[in-house]
Amino acid sequence: MGVLLVAALFLAIGLPGVSAQVPTLTLWYPAGEITQTTLPLRDPTLFAPFEATARVKVEMVALDYDTMQQKIFAAAAARNVPDILFIDTSWMPGFLKEELLEQVDPAKAKRWLAAVTPEIVELSDYGKGTMWGYPQMGIDVYGLTWNKQHFREAGLDPARPPQTWDELRDYCRKLVKRDATGKIVRVGYAIRHVGHPHGVVHKHLWAIWGAGADLIDNPNALRGGRVKFNNEGGRAALQLVLDMLNVDKCTSLDFPDPRAAFLRGIASMQISETVSIRARQPKEAPDMPWTTGWGMALPPARKAGDKPATLLGAWLFAVPRGAKNRDLAWRAVEWVNSEINDYTLARKFGLTPRYKTNWQKEPFKSDAYAQALLKMAPYGRRLPINLGLNGIMDALGGAIQKAWHGEATVQQALAEAERLANKAIADAAK
Repeated sequence: MGVLLVAALFLAIGLPGVSAQVPTLTLWYPAGEITQTTLPLRDPTLFAPFEATARVKVEMVALDYDTMQQKIFAAAAARNVPDILFIDTSWMPGFLKEELLEQVDPAKAKRWLAAVTPEIVELSDYGKGTMWGYPQMGIDVYGLTWNKQHFREAGLDPARPPQTWDELRDYCRKLVKRDATGKIVRVGYAIRHVGHPHGVVHKHLWAIWGAGADLIDNPNALRGGRVKFNNEGGRAALQLVLDMLNVDKCTSLDFPDPRAAFLRGIASMQISETVSIRARQPKEAPDMPWTTGWGMALPPARKAGDKPATLLGAWLFAVPRGAKNRDLAWRAVEWVNSEINDYTLARKFGLTPRYKTNWQKEPFKSDAYAQALLKMAPYGRRLPINLGLNGIMDALGGAIQKAWHGEATVQQALAEAERLANKAIADAAK
């Protein structure tokens, strides 16, 4: 019997000292803070139990966020796409246009939607129970955060954030701080007014939605539709910050990103991803701990009696079409998103669970931060999946920046954005 044949037999029957090669699943995820504030995919033991039972290796590859989307498209075109993707839901329209993602099995989607909390249903269901992946554990809801010590210094109740737009302006005026020359050294409310236009929109959607405006008329329509932000509500949302800049003079265009300004103590209030503040605060602002140092609540409503609105963000575990190990990839995705692992991993990493049953267990049942998020989440909405979303966000984000920087009136900026966004929707539908 030849040497090669003997070796082959050893591999086949698994004799001691000879290890059969196991398949490798490749998972791409974004590097940096984005992952640190969601599911810590840098943990090399994350999939260890699954690897042991499924006899597979899960290789997790961190990519730069700014180029990750383009690399996924390039890999798909080259027929070398990874087996699992951890993707930003704002990328969904482009991926769906190219038919890049596998749909979750309808029966499994139905069971998931029945088992998870309402905000997870909002993030999962793309119309009539259609799912393209499983949203992460850890609620990423945009909220108002405030510095309680600043409130005390200004004579404000540190346990009561502003409830309406008028109160937000009033608090902002009371909290702003100037030096001897009159220069602002601490803003009452920090704004995102530079950088990628999508980020500018994300941090002001609470006002746009809260005023009755919208990005598009049907958020679940893949093609067609018209934008709904060039109206009274949209104009009021942009004018709110303009008044805080030019009338109240309690915010400024000379300050950094609102999250950084807040954590540095040079902003008393800001609205952004609450999970980011929670993750960064212990290191960047150790003297401002959660509950005693900073508070968190829904963004203010336009007026008393109005329903507040905010943005729900999420990253999604998805399996792309063309995955070389498709069945194993789905098994891995379903394993990490199972009810037991939802509890185990959320508890291990200090995140919030998704299954309704897990919210009834400790530590989530008694955790003040988790329960605060759970109360905020029902007011959250996800971004639409229209194929023209990138164009909508670029146009609206550009309009907000032009209006706030005095490069155009609110009316002019929104009219131009409406034209560009509707063109993007029409072009994407072709």
